[in-house]
Formats: sequence, C-alpha cells, structure tokens
Amino acid sequence: MDIKDLAEVPCTWKPTENEGKLLKKFKKIIEDKYNIKLDGYWGLHQWSVDHIPELWAEMWDFAGIISSKKFDKVIDLNTPLEKFPVWFTGAKLNLAENLLKYRDDKIAYIVTGESRRTEKVTFAEVYKEAELYAAAFRKFGLNKGDVVTCQMSNRKEAIFAMIAVTSIGGIWAGALPLLGAKAVLNRFKLIEPKVFLTIDQVIENKKSIDMFPKIKEIAEGLPSLEKLL
Repeated sequence: MDIKDLAEVPCTWKPTENEGKLLKKFKKIIEDKYNIKLDGYWGLHQWSVDHIPELWAEMWDFAGIISSKKFDKVIDLNTPLEKFPVWFTGAKLNLAENLLKYRDDKIAYIVTGESRRTEKVTFAEVYKEAELYAAAFRKFGLNKGDVVTCQMSNRKEAIFAMIAVTSIGGIWAGALPLLGAKAVLNRFKLIEPKVFLTIDQVIENKKSIDMFPKIKEIAEGLPSLEKLL
C-alpha cells in the first residue's frame, strides 16, 4: 500500500467515552491547578510539550512515587540533550520500594516462553519471592553498593532477584544469554560484580544451548566474584 493511501484505511478501533480514565483524571488535575482549559488529548499533549518541568513534577505526584527525598529540580532546560541533562536532581528513592508497594492478588506479569507453560504472577507473590531472595542475598553478605550481575533469559527469577538486590541498595546489571563470554566479560569487568546469576541452558528456536562453558570462562575472568548462582 502506498503511504498516501493510509488516510483511506478504515478505522479498526475508536475509544469510547469510558476509555482513558486515568488520562482524563490527570488532565483535570492540570486544568484545576494551573487554571487552564485543555482541548482534549491534543490540548494536554501541547501543554506537556510547552511545560516539561511542570509535566514531570505533576506526573511524579500522580504516579505516587515513594522517595526518602523529593527532587530539588526536575530538569534544566538550558542543558542541551547531547550533554545528557540530569532529571529530578536531588531526589533519593529506591526502585524496589516503589515496585513492591502493590501487594495484592492482581496480576503483576505473565511469564511464558518456548520451553515453559504460561504462568501468571501476582503482586503478592512478587513481594513474597523478593523478600526471600533479599534474605538469601544478605546471607551471602550483599550490602548497599555491591554489584550483582545476571545473564539469563526473560524469566520470573530474574525479576525477583533484581527487585531483591535493589531493595538492599545493591547495583544490578545484566547481559543477554546469547552474548559470548568475551563480550560479557568486557562489560562485567568494568563493574566488578560480587554475585553472578545465570542459567545452565537457554532455549533458542527450540534448540537447547549449553551455557556451562561460557559460565566457566566468565566466572574465571571475574576476580571480584564471590558467589555464582
């Protein structure tokens, strides 16, 4: 299809008035606080473009971010993008604390893959598992600032471990399971991990790939490593 014909494509879905309740709630907050009237979605969009610091300050509160110290400044708009402007200067928070604030039986995520059945994990289960993982990491002697690296496929254990590590104040870093040992070593040597989590095999296109030779080379190349899981 020629791109010029896209305007003629029939609409496949159109939101009803009941759609986008959260967005409408946020829009009302902006209108009331700043004493303005926004013309639907595009009005809010234009306001967000014209008021970047205000938008993200309001989004911080709207999302219910938990922090031990709120930001002093959202962003310095005089800093060009190529200089990587700092966001939320002065803020102190823990990612895990924010992820674990939900502890009910609603679905947190759905796990599936080539070699496993589809599984639903609730927020309550995430909290319980992360708590157990954190206790195990503390038993290993993991402290604030220590680095844990991970090389495994997308699976629930990686998420449990990541939340547990960050809850302690540790630093989490990962690498894709199909990356070669030398590539992984080049990354991990820079951050000197204390603990390394991985898997014995990975399934790719219905074929099982043995991870042990790679794991051995990586572990032997990391003098900082104290624990391999």
